[in-house]
Amino acid sequence: MSAPSAHDVCVIGGGVTGAGIARDLSLRGLSVLLLEKGDWGAGTSGSSTWMIHGGPRYLEFDWDTTRRSSEDAGFIVTIARHMVYRVAFLLPILPHDRNNIERMETAMEVYDRFQPLKKSNPHVRLTADEARQAEPGLTSDLVGAVTLEEWGVDPHRLVFANVQDAMANGARAMNHTRVIELLRDGANVIGVRYRSADGSLSEARAKVVVNAAGPWVPEVSRMAGANVQLRPAKGIHLVYPHRISNFGLSAETVDGRDVLMVSHGGFTLLGTTDDDFYGDLDSVDVHGDEVDYLLQAFERIFPAIRNYRPVRTTTGVRPTLFKWRRYEDELSRRYQVIDHSADGAEGFITIAGGKLSMYRLMAEETSDAVCRKLGHQAPCTTAVRPLPGSESELEPAAELGQRFGIPALAAIKLQSRHGSRAGDVLDKSDAGRIVCRCEPLTESELAYAARHEQVRTLADAFRRVGIAAGPCAGAACVMRSAEIIGRQLGWSASQRFDAVREFVQGSWLGRAPVLGDSGWAQEELAQGALRGLR
Repeated sequence: MSAPSAHDVCVIGGGVTGAGIARDLSLRGLSVLLLEKGDWGAGTSGSSTWMIHGGPRYLEFDWDTTRRSSEDAGFIVTIARHMVYRVAFLLPILPHDRNNIERMETAMEVYDRFQPLKKSNPHVRLTADEARQAEPGLTSDLVGAVTLEEWGVDPHRLVFANVQDAMANGARAMNHTRVIELLRDGANVIGVRYRSADGSLSEARAKVVVNAAGPWVPEVSRMAGANVQLRPAKGIHLVYPHRISNFGLSAETVDGRDVLMVSHGGFTLLGTTDDDFYGDLDSVDVHGDEVDYLLQAFERIFPAIRNYRPVRTTTGVRPTLFKWRRYEDELSRRYQVIDHSADGAEGFITIAGGKLSMYRLMAEETSDAVCRKLGHQAPCTTAVRPLPGSESELEPAAELGQRFGIPALAAIKLQSRHGSRAGDVLDKSDAGRIVCRCEPLTESELAYAARHEQVRTLADAFRRVGIAAGPCAGAACVMRSAEIIGRQLGWSASQRFDAVREFVQGSWLGRAPVLGDSGWAQEELAQGALRGLR
């Protein structure tokens, strides 16, 4: 084992909150080590509905969370402007809904007070005919609808942008690195012992260790002899490889919960469920009845939904703060910063709870607690400092595409990930070669991700640049992607085959729950194309 590294702060957990904390602290001039057991944003953050929103459903029981979430959403929209985009929702009202059109409009009038905080537009009330003219797929039973505007974002890129800026300001960030033990000196937590991707053990000393492990917070807390209770909630989404509607739609489930269908660029998410989860956080399965539960809800407002074929599912677990007796979807999305010195673990701080659209605020308050403990005085600047790629105006996508010989759509996709730095990613010698027809991803960007964005597996590349995210589900591009990444990382031929095998087997759990007759036919075709890899 090599000599321990030394840092002011070690942050455990590379979701959006942990990445945000690492960025905040590094901008304040502290030495930071960020460790993530999987890949950046691969847990709860990446399993979200891809929304930066205020949370209108919390208005009934948690106004403060709605206000704080809306306010922080406004900051995130400002600092990540190349990643965010407006999402217009239609909230359809049926004759026997719990909330009639008058009650729903009253709720939206209240929510309109928060819209300026997140730079969104106020609601509009629509008649049934107006709503069906906007979205012809809505049911003929419609009474009316109201509109709602939120923001969409790719959470994987949001997480990595925070990691990227943290590293640019001196932080050391390591993915595929699992903390296995906290180092102690009597009552003091003085660092961590961790296992790297290559299996080697290392130690790092830190004056403060921050537990930002999301749903794994209780597990990490137990390493320090502390007890943090969460009430983990499992949520699943169905993923369609195309836009179903130009509007986000809301539907009511059989037990009265609200679920959403949201189109993001070239795909659609439908979800989410919200159920107490007691299983293994590293093995969360999707069940057929959960799929049917979501489809049943949307059939009421969008009767043709079963005619569309999802290509996969996603699943994640929310790190909700513990509360007895409330239904899962009524649990607060509040968060708590805990100093464990009272638990006999001096130098150990936990951030628990919260939601994606408050990550920057959660990171700020956690960083404030760290700085108080260290006696370090420096202001938080994350509300005004742009994330990488949002520092300047974007070049027109058509001009960028013409300059590098790539399709305009590929240029738009590239800018949504890299913003004003898109031109730095492309290599003029091979920028025009596209990896897959399903997703306009260039070989140049994929190679860049392997060299500069800590892509170590094909699943990492899926999160970073969207390989195998299109209708082919990887059948047409996964082997080629392995070759491109392998060239950058020095993989042998057998390592490239192993990488493809691992990706295909890993994605199976997400596809299996939604394979109908046509899905199984496509699966057979894909397996035939990859024969010999299983």
